[in-house]
Amino acid sequence: MQTKYTILLVVFAALIVAVSQSFFIVDQRQQAILLLFGRPDGNENDPESFIKKPGLHFKIPFIHTVQYFDRRILSVEPPSAQVVIASTSIVDRSAQEADENPADGSIQNVSGEPIIVDTFARYKIIDPLQFLKTLRTIDQANGRLENILNDATRTVLGKTSLRDLLSNERTAIMNNILRRVNNKTKQDQLGIEIVDVRIVRADLTPELRTSTVRRMISELKERATETRAKGEERALEIKSTANKERDVLLAEAQRDAEIIRGEGDNEAIQTYAKAFNEDKDFYAFYRSTEAYKNALANPETTLVINPDSEFFNYFRSVD
Repeated sequence: MQTKYTILLVVFAALIVAVSQSFFIVDQRQQAILLLFGRPDGNENDPESFIKKPGLHFKIPFIHTVQYFDRRILSVEPPSAQVVIASTSIVDRSAQEADENPADGSIQNVSGEPIIVDTFARYKIIDPLQFLKTLRTIDQANGRLENILNDATRTVLGKTSLRDLLSNERTAIMNNILRRVNNKTKQDQLGIEIVDVRIVRADLTPELRTSTVRRMISELKERATETRAKGEERALEIKSTANKERDVLLAEAQRDAEIIRGEGDNEAIQTYAKAFNEDKDFYAFYRSTEAYKNALANPETTLVINPDSEFFNYFRSVD
């Protein structure tokens, strides 16, 4: 009797295990492939026959296995890489044309300046079957994407100047890299789609940073010398113009003064002549007093004159 109960208990446990192994749940953040001995169990022309969406699904215990894949957006961040950029970017050509026909366009003065670039990409699995066939795991996908992203970054930045990379053209450059990476993943049938590509950092190498700083200092000194020379030249022009205007003003003022002085002398002569004609004695007396005032104005003046000189005529006339 006890043996019978034991057998029933074993059968019941086996049924419970079988039932538990007959169902599986796919989370909303996941997608799954139902495998039969390691191969998709279904019609490859009808992915819904083996690719399971979120929900409760049935499988044959111990025969079917389930491979889960993340439906969320995943990220890959390659390590910092040294990339050689151009001194000037491609001219007269759009990024789309550059991708379609890389032999066209012209690159001027490619100098080979190395910079340190940090990038990252965001991607999602859009075809689990292709992903399973080519990459199988997220780690392998990240490694493959790192290589593709680095190659695309080197190709695009090799035709881009640092000035463009640090300007508003940065968005177009990242879109160009995104397009190249997506084209490569489609070509290799990896079953993934790149959602976004970003250039986090673009710094000069230590050697190039040192030479750039020295070049900037030299250029600033040269610019300062040129500005100083222009300032001195401008100062000389201003001084020359001011001196010229001063000379003209002084000459005009002296001319006007001479004219006014001449007119005053003429008027004085006419006044003296009129006074002389009206009263000759008074005029002679007035002129003599003017001469006395001018000659004797300074108390330290010493006159050595003959007493009989006409200069003292009016002094002798006084009794």
